[in-house]
Amino acid sequence: MKTNILIAFLLSTSLHAAITIQLPGSSESAAWANLRNSQYPGAGGASSFFNATAVWPAPIPGNLESTSSAVFSKISGGGYFATSSLYDAGIAGMYALTDVSPLSDLKTLILQIDAGTNIGVSPILYFNGGSQALPADYFLSTSGSYLASGPNGSVATVNRAWQWDLSDIPAITSYEIRWGSTTNNHLTQNQINLTAGDTFAQVIPEPTTSIFSALACALLLIHRKKWNRSSPLASYSSVPSTPKNR
Repeated sequence: MKTNILIAFLLSTSLHAAITIQLPGSSESAAWANLRNSQYPGAGGASSFFNATAVWPAPIPGNLESTSSAVFSKISGGGYFATSSLYDAGIAGMYALTDVSPLSDLKTLILQIDAGTNIGVSPILYFNGGSQALPADYFLSTSGSYLASGPNGSVATVNRAWQWDLSDIPAITSYEIRWGSTTNNHLTQNQINLTAGDTFAQVIPEPTTSIFSALACALLLIHRKKWNRSSPLASYSSVPSTPKNR
């Protein structure tokens, strides 16, 4: 089962910017796509353009095929919805995904953040109102699905994924994942995806595994292009980009 899941994962990363997760057992998910003021005008958007530290009026539920009750919020500091991204304006800020009625018998969580810059404070997990601060067990980064403006022009964003193995925790009745930016981080976030499952399966490979897997996928594509240049794969672009600025 785990091998099949890993194969499905590798195929999805070669064809999609946001990783498509398929877990055994029961699962639920949520996504916050196109984090910009046109999508979230009432959450520190255009009306508070010059006030990055404005408090959001309420947590935000997912807006894309969401089956999870998790909500997204800014805990403190910088972070407002600018023209094309959630931008910290160079002011340190903390964010959270919170679920007070999660999937029963929760055994794994996978968080994806598609961002234009490095994430200054890596995600940590708290559960049942405690102070555990658990780092993720597995991490991977792949090409994002947006464009971010930089000193040398527009560049593709990076989609980062973290997975927690919660197999040894008997009963999780609520949880919160927190992450953030540091001063002068200038963090731009474009999309957030969350997946929860009641059966653990490692779908985020360790860095060494992901490197060799990416190489294998690249060699496969080269082989197919050489022998079948009319194949759809030969003209496929793996980064479907959306014009992006702050």
